[in-house]
Amino acid sequence: MTRPIKTLRCLLSAALAGLLLIGSPTRADDAPDEAARLIAEGEAQMQAGNLEAAITTLERAVARDPGSSLAHTRLGGALLLSQRYNEAIAEFQQAVAEDADNAGAFIGLGLAYLHGGQPGPARAALLEAKRLDPRRAAEIDDLIRRIDQAPAGPHGD
Repeated sequence: MTRPIKTLRCLLSAALAGLLLIGSPTRADDAPDEAARLIAEGEAQMQAGNLEAAITTLERAVARDPGSSLAHTRLGGALLLSQRYNEAIAEFQQAVAEDADNAGAFIGLGLAYLHGGQPGPARAALLEAKRLDPRRAAEIDDLIRRIDQAPAGPHGD
């Protein structure tokens, strides 16, 4: 892997943590109490760097409330950080299917596509996230700019 691509991946992973974890707080009305508790536990595990435990916990949250867009978004984020890009894409797509206004899911989807070597769909997902949440426009524009400046070729493993 070339150095510019490796640098881009590091920057995008840092952006993911900021945009997905911090930018979309857990809401009690987004899932039943037990699922919300599991989502919060999974978020804490992710922030502590314990991704496998976070994935297991967030899978339990999804099982508890399969209609929770937030649970699918958080699970997608953990899978993305674990470099399980195809699984992450599937979770983010499910999150969007549950809530088409979930900007965080579109951001995660864009990053998963990018890491999977699909910059076109990545850019499209990020543009949709920007449309849904204009308050994040500067951060999203920065990600799009980095995509546009990256050398051509797959970014995934």
